[in-house]
Amino acid sequence: MKQLFLKDTADTFKVYIYENNRIAVPASATITVYKPAGTALINGSPMTIGADGLLSYTLSASDNVETGSDYKASIAYSLNGGVAGAVFFYDVVVSRPGIVITDDDLLSELPQLKDNGWRVCGSAEGGTSSAVTDAELKRYADDYFTGGLAYSAGKDETREITGFVSSTGTCTTTPFSSAITAGEKYTLTRSFGREIGRAFEKIEEMLKGTGRRIDLVIDPYDLRGLHIYSSVAEVCKGFISEKDNLWWGLWKEYGEKAAETFEKMNFKYDSSGDGFINSSERGAAEPARTGRG
Repeated sequence: MKQLFLKDTADTFKVYIYENNRIAVPASATITVYKPAGTALINGSPMTIGADGLLSYTLSASDNVETGSDYKASIAYSLNGGVAGAVFFYDVVVSRPGIVITDDDLLSELPQLKDNGWRVCGSAEGGTSSAVTDAELKRYADDYFTGGLAYSAGKDETREITGFVSSTGTCTTTPFSSAITAGEKYTLTRSFGREIGRAFEKIEEMLKGTGRRIDLVIDPYDLRGLHIYSSVAEVCKGFISEKDNLWWGLWKEYGEKAAETFEKMNFKYDSSGDGFINSSERGAAEPARTGRG
């Protein structure tokens, strides 16, 4: 999703660079930012580079003083002895859209989501105070459980899962009170955070297709039903193993529900960009029709 920064508020621009379908870790990088009108805002300032390749730069409140779409961030970076560049865009906005759905909303909408690896129980082969390891978990993909919860029955403690490595069957977590030991019973509950995020990005693209911006939808609850349907569709798509099975049908069903909801919905849209809805903007934000029928 395009990065959005609040007007008059300091924040951090973050981005990854990809080379050969992998995240690259540059030796150095600088950022130059141009305002939507084309004038330079930041000139060749050094960026911070994380161990995982995340490039970041702190935007001051004065950098975000003017609202606008498509601030151009030009990144110059050194990688493998060469110099390359990449361009990204971001917006400075009056309000930033919020996500107002949770995993529980998806499970309430479609309880069958619990039947496909949503919750996994087992006995640890070992671990540390911040890791649970079990070879039985190797059948799940990297980061499958990331963002979810790990419960230790022996400790009666629940911790957030911060990472999952398939090759070793290891979940990293925020620290338990003591190390996970061999034979210790655990329960892992995955999160649908990634699917919720992807669905939100798709809603943003749907709005763009009607000439609207997601940051100008004042009330995020207006998008809640659409977001739930879109998120359930994303989860079902990830469960598909062969065409015409249960999950393929549910993916199609919820994708159609999302499309129909978008076609019929009305929402409070701040077309003036002042952060408020006036009388002329009420009831006038129904998505443009696509010419069907």
